[in-house]
Amino acid sequence: MVIMLRNLKTGKMEKLRLTKIMAFIGIVSTILVSCSKDDDNNLDSTPPGPVSNVQIEPTHGGAKITYDLPGDKDVMYVKASYVNTLGQKMFKVTSFYDNEIILDGYNDVEEHNVKIEVFDRSNNVSEPINKKFTPLVSHIELAKENMVVTPDFGGVRLVWENVTGDPMYTFLTYESQGEDVRRIIASSHEDGKKVERSMDTLKKEFFVQLEDFYGNKTERVSKGEHSPWFEEEIDKTIWDLVPSLSVDGNIYEGKTENIWDGIVDTKDSNDDNSYALIHRSNNGGQLNFPLDVVIDLNAMVVINRFVVWQRAFWWGNDGEYFYYQNENFKSFNLYASNDKVEWSLIGEFDLGDPKDADGNVPLDILKEAANGHEFELDEYPEPFRYLKLSITGNFGSEEMTAFSEITLFGKHEDLN
Repeated sequence: MVIMLRNLKTGKMEKLRLTKIMAFIGIVSTILVSCSKDDDNNLDSTPPGPVSNVQIEPTHGGAKITYDLPGDKDVMYVKASYVNTLGQKMFKVTSFYDNEIILDGYNDVEEHNVKIEVFDRSNNVSEPINKKFTPLVSHIELAKENMVVTPDFGGVRLVWENVTGDPMYTFLTYESQGEDVRRIIASSHEDGKKVERSMDTLKKEFFVQLEDFYGNKTERVSKGEHSPWFEEEIDKTIWDLVPSLSVDGNIYEGKTENIWDGIVDTKDSNDDNSYALIHRSNNGGQLNFPLDVVIDLNAMVVINRFVVWQRAFWWGNDGEYFYYQNENFKSFNLYASNDKVEWSLIGEFDLGDPKDADGNVPLDILKEAANGHEFELDEYPEPFRYLKLSITGNFGSEEMTAFSEITLFGKHEDLN
């Protein structure tokens, strides 16, 4: 019997007699059987010994188990099986390199059982060790109790402590115009802080409910009635440059006042090339950081957040993004003053550098830059009139630094 097969090198169909095929199959089968026998020779049916000296330390929402491994040389891993508060069957596994297992997923302070088993390389299992323990109050219950909600600009501020740093989700609910509104805040930080905005200034009652990674939930509790503060974009049409305290940002198409002209440079058009260009030739022959731009806001303002934009593209080239490239600013400080002499630091800020080893920036990061870099202030400065934008570094150029726009949010009062 002859079978036609394709030659993988030439792509041509070739004749191959069945006797040759059967011979090849026989060789492969012999090899597989031989390997199987070698594996069988390494297997045994003797189970390993159990763990010993088991110690259980209750934790918030779980427990920490430590133990000593048995003396068997073929131990592979230790498995702890348990049922969490929601009745979900769970297990945690650690290798023979470790001697502890962390259990989690509880939202009660009841007594629970854990079964601990040892597995060896032959998948034999030891006699189980059963232990009882009572977890401490869970991290979501503690966060529910210590969470504080206070009014803020445009909404409310939530502050909480997460004792374990494990993931948790906060459901913030309130009534607005006769309808229930729910917002979800995810966090895995030990110290949490979040401002929820886009709210009207009417008094409303706020409720929170917390959920952990496994679906355990706390009760829904009230965090009081609050009236969000009015928030506005600070009017930039009345701002003036203080030239005597500022660097020169006027060269080529750049102008210092472009920083607050309300036009954000974009990649899509050369018609909006609005940015300041601080060139060394106009500033003493070199870029001496910090490069200060002092603005008279012509109003008394309090700010709670702001947004800044980079230059988006090279002049005449809107085919690719210029974000995070050498001439763009990278880091800066903001200062506040009422007399242009004494300055208070508002904060130090940095855009970071998302470029990879080849200098590429992910598309999603570029899109974020196009929308502007928003910074929240942890503490709000006292009302002030003068703002100093102090550029402290760029992405590498020693010749020029570009800055497109800054927008402030908060509230202002007229000087008159």
